[in-house]
Amino acid sequence: MPMLMNFLRRFSLLACCLGAASLAAQSVQLADGRVLLAKVEEADGAGLRVRRLDNGGLLDLRWDHLSTASALAVKQQFDLAGDNQEQQLLVRVDEVEYMSGGTKQWVIGRIVERGTDPLVVQSKGRQYPIARKDLGPVRSVEVPVMQVYTKDEFYAERFRALQPGSKSDVHVLLAEELLKVGDYDRAAEHLAQAKELGNSLNPGQIDTLIARTQRFKEAAKEAKAIEDIAAGRARGTLVDFEKGTKQIAQFEKDFPQTKLKVEFDAEKKKFAAARQRFLVGQIAESWRSSIALIADKKVADASLTLEAAREYASSKMSDDIVARLVTTLRLGADEIKTLWAARKDKEYSKARKTEMFSYGLGSWVLGEEAILKNTQVGKDKDKSKDAANQDPNSQRDIDRYVKAMQAALKARAQSGQAQGQGQGEQPKTEEDWWRDASRADKAGWLRAFYAENAGQLTVTVATLTQCPACYAEGTRADINGDGKILRIPCYLCQKTKYLRSFRAW
Repeated sequence: MPMLMNFLRRFSLLACCLGAASLAAQSVQLADGRVLLAKVEEADGAGLRVRRLDNGGLLDLRWDHLSTASALAVKQQFDLAGDNQEQQLLVRVDEVEYMSGGTKQWVIGRIVERGTDPLVVQSKGRQYPIARKDLGPVRSVEVPVMQVYTKDEFYAERFRALQPGSKSDVHVLLAEELLKVGDYDRAAEHLAQAKELGNSLNPGQIDTLIARTQRFKEAAKEAKAIEDIAAGRARGTLVDFEKGTKQIAQFEKDFPQTKLKVEFDAEKKKFAAARQRFLVGQIAESWRSSIALIADKKVADASLTLEAAREYASSKMSDDIVARLVTTLRLGADEIKTLWAARKDKEYSKARKTEMFSYGLGSWVLGEEAILKNTQVGKDKDKSKDAANQDPNSQRDIDRYVKAMQAALKARAQSGQAQGQGQGEQPKTEEDWWRDASRADKAGWLRAFYAENAGQLTVTVATLTQCPACYAEGTRADINGDGKILRIPCYLCQKTKYLRSFRAW
């Protein structure tokens, strides 16, 4: 959040200079009222991804980062707000911020007692008294009517405001609003009055609305079932999508001849798209996190050899990851594989979040060619080698190491110790390294090897780190028993010079 706040401070002045139309298309409003200049790339039940207008970078936000009105506008744009009857009608009310028990809270409703202490906010038939000392900013926002009104409250307020009296068309206007909040009985009453008065400028509309109202009254259970599916889609959690899938199947079983087929089919299509978007993101995140868990569990077996680890990563590890996701996400293996592959589609950019992988001190077992693959050093080894050799810090460290070895050899000679020590470490095999490596080093290596070789992840950029023992020289200075300086293979990198890491999704 601090990075987000800094960004907003830098661009608040620019926001004031832009026209309203431009802001509407290229901005979102944060919960504290500030404007973030960015274009919404995608959104799901968990939040949204926006592209910053200053540098084109991507930023992930939760819904609670946005003001209520801005969040609703984005949700409607991405079909996440639901479009059942009650959610199509918006009302402007107050969003009141206050402190409760040291925690920032919000309540959305109508301020019914503004000049008192406590201030009183009414929402859905309930009153919320807020002490003035705890009161924070108050903002005007647009929200779905039924988020803050009961049906009785809405009817009383709209009847008072419209005062339909003997005007047919005003009765029709009131009936249309009542239909949008699901108050079918009162809508039917006002349409009947409008028809009886007989002074409408559009009498055909009355008959159309009467038929529509009757259709919704007869299909009230069906309409409620569709609303429940849409509400779950808007919340967008794993439980909601599990429940919604069952609700859709039950709807098709209970209402095979539904009068709301058009509405149901539209919601079913939107639900499927939202579920797909959500699950692609969930599976992408869970798959990547499972790599580390599965790798650590595998290397806990002390009998596991490096060759067996390679074979496991290339053939069986993906199956174990899928099996874990079947349990945690309660989905079939085939669907998990399909959704994992779907993350490559451009509409699911949030699912392509990269993570860092590193072979660490075990990089050398890959061999020089694999270590340098798709790196600048690999593309231009001579140039990179020259640059590395020109590093004064590296040379100073080598000189200091040689002087220390010479001093140690002289001290041993003066104390009568046997010479001939500086013959270098005995060459070690790959399996020697694996056997002696820590569990964490083995798990990190297996995780990286899987990411790069199992064919499941996409590497975006590979990077190299100089070997900390030889500073990319590949050899170290040593002294033999005769006091002569010689170069021996570096015991850490085995002459490969670098440690390999990369980002992948």
